[in-house]
Parts: sequence; structure tokens; C-alpha cells
Amino acid sequence: MQGYENRMVMEREVIASRGIWTAKKRYILNVHNSEGVQYAEPKLKIMGIEAIKSSTPEIVRKRFKEIFNVIINENETKVQRFIADFRSEFSSLPPEEVSFPRGVRDLTKWSRKTTLYAKGTPIHVRGSIMYNAAIKDKYLMKKYSLIQNGEKIKFCYMRMPNPVKENVIAFPGYLPEELGLHNYVDYNKQFEKTFIEPLTPILDAVGWSVETRNTLEDFFS
Repeated sequence: MQGYENRMVMEREVIASRGIWTAKKRYILNVHNSEGVQYAEPKLKIMGIEAIKSSTPEIVRKRFKEIFNVIINENETKVQRFIADFRSEFSSLPPEEVSFPRGVRDLTKWSRKTTLYAKGTPIHVRGSIMYNAAIKDKYLMKKYSLIQNGEKIKFCYMRMPNPVKENVIAFPGYLPEELGLHNYVDYNKQFEKTFIEPLTPILDAVGWSVETRNTLEDFFS
């Protein structure tokens, strides 16, 4: 008897009870069994989700992993409560913990004598140039090193107006108190950029919102 040779071979990768897909190859799975290994407790498998990139502040990456568990295993109300609690915690943290980590280069390329930086300067480079200028203006070069090409820095958004007259500042290790900028850190924008914006596509995928939304029914009740 003639027949076709089976050329399709499939292997089971995981057994998961729940999953969220935001795009192709971007998902969160609640995995019970992975490649034949049975877990005593389910583990999250996170693939291609931008929220946990190395350019995200460490505290935010940690909270993302926690809220993913809440999204998978709980309900919208508990997710919204988690977000509100973290927003409150976030606003109490020092600038060093809420700022974006980056590597900086091409400082010379983007620097200008009169305007300090060229049009189109990347935001973390602009923040680094402004930091160096502020250190020089305050005559703090003997106490603090200037940011150099290839250095690891952090940067954060600033509320305007502020002493450096820019909406961003970078710093190599920590933000010096002498610059007088701590009270101008834009915690609301930092929270939106680091946590809410990356989280929103995941909540959209399950039809949930960041905050409780009032409806017409609520208005007339």
C-alpha cells in the first residue's frame, strides 16, 4: 500500500492555563508544564514584552513581573489597585531609582558652544550635555566628574521651569544635591513613560484600563 512519508514533526513546548498576546511573538503565558517538566506552581513565560527591557529602571522591571502575575491570576480591580499603589511608591523614590539607564556616546558630535547642543540631539545625550554644563556653572568639577563618552548614565524628565531650563537631566551615578534639581523631577511623566505606556498594550489586549472609568450609567445611578 502506497502512502506519503510523514515529514511534519511537532513537539509540545508548554502547557499553559492562560495567556495574553499583544502581537506576534509577544506574549505572557501562565505555564504549568514546559517541555515535559511539570511545575509545582505555575510560572510566567514572558516573550518579547518591551516592558522588561534593560533600559527600564530596575524597580519598574520588578513591578512589571509582579503585575503580570496579578493580570494573569486576578481581576481588573486588583490590577488598578496595584497601579495606584505603585504610583504612590514611585513618587517617593529618589531620582536614581526612577530614571532610565542608558549608555551615552557622541557627546562631542552633538555639543555646540553657543546653544550647548545641536537640533535633534538624542534625549539622553542632551541630558548629559546639560549635566556637564550645570557642573561647570556651579564650579563642581573637583567634586564631580563630567559625563564622558561610553559612560553609563541615567536620565529623567524635569518639570519646567527649572534651574537648567531643560526638560531632561542625566547623571552618571546620582544626581548631586548642589544642582538644586531634585524638586523638579517630573515623577508623573517618568511613571507614564516607564510603567504606564509599556503596560497599556497588555491591558488593552484583555480589555482592561489603567484606572476606573466612569460611565453614563455610573453618572445617572
